[in-house]
Amino acid sequence: MQGSLEHCLFRKNIDLCGNVTREKNHKQKRRNPLCSNLSSLPKHLPALETLVINNCESLEFDLGNRNRNGEREDEDNTRGFGSLRHLIFSKLPKLEIFPKWLLQGPTTSNTTLVSLFVSECDNFRALWEKGESLSLTSLNTLEIEDCPCFSIMPEGMDHLIALRQLKITNCPQLSALLEKMTHLFALTHLTIRGCPKLAKGCKPGTGQDWNKISHFQHLDLDNSSVIQ
Repeated sequence: MQGSLEHCLFRKNIDLCGNVTREKNHKQKRRNPLCSNLSSLPKHLPALETLVINNCESLEFDLGNRNRNGEREDEDNTRGFGSLRHLIFSKLPKLEIFPKWLLQGPTTSNTTLVSLFVSECDNFRALWEKGESLSLTSLNTLEIEDCPCFSIMPEGMDHLIALRQLKITNCPQLSALLEKMTHLFALTHLTIRGCPKLAKGCKPGTGQDWNKISHFQHLDLDNSSVIQ
């Protein structure tokens, strides 16, 4: 079906590239024609383990309806992406935050997602809405790069109990880390580059956020490595 992924119901891997690039061996990577028409994601791909979407300009993300209290209600949130392990989004101009049904899966916690990468999404501002919390209990690696509007690290991130690597690169609007960074007990590698507002707070010894991160084993602050 043109512009839809419904036919991929039992696929384990989906890799969509909406542009044409040249590899190092000069072979041309084919443009996926689905990208130009893809406007939404289905909420039920139970077998999917890896989802890669790059440069799909029309893709929008349904965040669900709001109830009378202004809280979001995600339709079909008992279905979702129950097997998703790796999620890579790049150059998606309509991505602002992740819909809960995509990250959370079929239950109130996600025990499968291990890596999440977001890059060059110009309007991406936060992982999820302020006041929400997602229990991503298996997430091991989180990387966010070249997202000029990314400005919020929601407090629910302290529930990422398996997170070992966190990398934030070229996100100039991000000015502060989590208050509960010390609750990320598994985190050993923290990389912060090209985030001038955040860099001030992370300055070794004097920054307001330094006490939150000084105990991590490997720190890379604007290419200056600090190994504890």
